[in-house]
Amino acid sequence: MKILIGTLALACVVSGFAAPNYGPQPTPATIKTILQLREQAWRSWFGNDVSQFKQLVPNELVAIGWGGGEFSDRAGSLQQMTEFAASQQVIETLSFPKNVFQQYGEVVILYTEFDLTLRKPDGQRSRTKGRGSEIFVLRGGRWIHTGWHLDAVGTEPKAQ
Repeated sequence: MKILIGTLALACVVSGFAAPNYGPQPTPATIKTILQLREQAWRSWFGNDVSQFKQLVPNELVAIGWGGGEFSDRAGSLQQMTEFAASQQVIETLSFPKNVFQQYGEVVILYTEFDLTLRKPDGQRSRTKGRGSEIFVLRGGRWIHTGWHLDAVGTEPKAQ
């Protein structure tokens, strides 16, 4: 019996090291909703879908892009979307290989890694890998995307 208890105690300690404790976690349903919302927000920004972006992102947005510069609100982000759309680049691939969540009441913080490949009209591709912190708030029964801070950890032209 002592051996069994000792083995169980050791297993608990070892599993604690294997799975970091990042704090209070959202439910699986909330995680699914947040991941869908984040995907829609990114795709609407890069696709210059103003209507959808406005539905997902409130006026009080605070956004810090991976290129540095000033903080941006929703109006500034909409202007940046228009400027990006003029470049005629499109998303070729977009993935989020790592996501870590914390939930505090009606706020979810999503720490993420992203991998984005954009294609220019001439076929040239560029790839950006980075990290981000994204903030989501439950308001009026639905989640909205109130802020993000991104940083690029690698950019490179990608062979055609």
